Amino acid sequence: MQVYDFELVAPDLESDYFQFKLVANEQGVIFHPCSIEHRDAGRPGINYADNYAGNAMAAMVNSGVIEFRFHKAFSDARVREIAAHIVEHPELAALADFTVKYQNRTLIDHS
Repeated sequence: MQVYDFELVAPDLESDYFQFKLVANEQGVIFHPCSIEHRDAGRPGINYADNYAGNAMAAMVNSGVIEFRFHKAFSDARVREIAAHIVEHPELAALADFTVKYQNRTLIDHS
């Protein structure tokens, strides 16, 4: 899994409350601040688009939770697999204990 732009949001993790975004699929994860729309944060092979047109999911990250938005091409099992790669990735150790949710259902719980 490729990791893009984590250095842009990593300093936010030092705060008690923070919020940033990510776009992800099996190929990789792109991190970006909330000032950038998910659809504007694409990389080769990783593209979120409105109305499920993209090949990647959008998520919000805040205070220990990664919350993926619904995407009709992504089942719970697929989201869980992608999320596991994110929270287990060596470059993303700061996210290792984060809870992962999809449509407000907990898929990975580290509490």
